[in-house]
Amino acid sequence: AALRGFDIDVTELVPDEEHPDCIFVEDLAVVLDDRALLTRSGHAARRGEQPAVAAALGNDLDLVEMEMPGTLDGGDVLRIGDCFVVGLSTRTNLAGAQALRDFVAPRTVYEIAIPDDQLHLKSICTSPGEGILLAPEHVLLDGTLESVAEVIRVPATETYGCNVIAFGNELLVAAGYPKTHRIREQRGFQLRPLEMSQIRAADGSLTCLSIVY
Repeated sequence: AALRGFDIDVTELVPDEEHPDCIFVEDLAVVLDDRALLTRSGHAARRGEQPAVAAALGNDLDLVEMEMPGTLDGGDVLRIGDCFVVGLSTRTNLAGAQALRDFVAPRTVYEIAIPDDQLHLKSICTSPGEGILLAPEHVLLDGTLESVAEVIRVPATETYGCNVIAFGNELLVAAGYPKTHRIREQRGFQLRPLEMSQIRAADGSLTCLSIVY
């Protein structure tokens, strides 16, 4: 309902009781233009989620399948203008980063190490607008992010608030992070907060729940 509030078409997939993480569809594909890379999840138990996602995307996009030994979760892939940043995490390995590089060529792909206590890159870094990134003040400090965009740092205590979905100047944000909300409002963004406590309890974020194209 929140996504439809931005006047976009939303395709809903039916629940899959055998795969309780099936709501986190973002991890199963990376979309670029009219193609989708079907990822190979870093969590083997999640690979059974992909047929339903592939079937839905296949109605609109050409599908490309990843091959072993690469693993890649879509939550580790962030597009910034004409380049990409991929997080090397417990779910995404170097071979997976190379598969992404092959898929998006000739666009540049930057790699960045994700702390073991964070699931994905987008758990702690997203883009609220062109040329801007949100990231917490205590991680991802090797200069990679600053090399591709302006980085707005938020308090470490509000790291979860770094995850947003942008629709022009309007942002779908998680409710309950006042310092981070204030920073974004001061930059001229309009916020639409959404209660996310139950999704957060399952290590999920706003971006995890959809594939936007």
